[in-house]
Amino acid sequence: MSLTEGSFQIPWQGIHHIALLTADLDATIRFYRDVLGMQAGDIALSQEGRGRHCLILVKPNDDNVLGFHFFERPIIKTTLGPSDTHPQSLAPHVALRLPDATAADALRARLSNAGVPVTDIPELGTFVFFDNNDLCLEVTWPKGM
Repeated sequence: MSLTEGSFQIPWQGIHHIALLTADLDATIRFYRDVLGMQAGDIALSQEGRGRHCLILVKPNDDNVLGFHFFERPIIKTTLGPSDTHPQSLAPHVALRLPDATAADALRARLSNAGVPVTDIPELGTFVFFDNNDLCLEVTWPKGM
């Protein structure tokens, strides 16, 4: 099947989160929580060099509203592209939501057929890939379905 054919559709359910970098995660959480009134989740400890991170929800308990996922980086030098991705790093990215693991598997197969490398993020149960502009895209879906 050609990638340009319209017969194949991934059942996207919107944007899940936008990942951003911050030099001071605690100050960022205080701003979004205390000034903007958003809900900050738990701070996840650094794993495999990814730095501490926290999801901040714009509107809690609403699956249709996106959040900001801030990753703490003391010094922000460059962004990553597909040619220099490192499994211990995570670039700023947009996370797209799918309805279930079946749709995620179908997308993974489609990306593989197109020659697009995919990197698994085991602790999140998601995967990431880069588009033709070196934009990092993460794919997430409800777990346990």
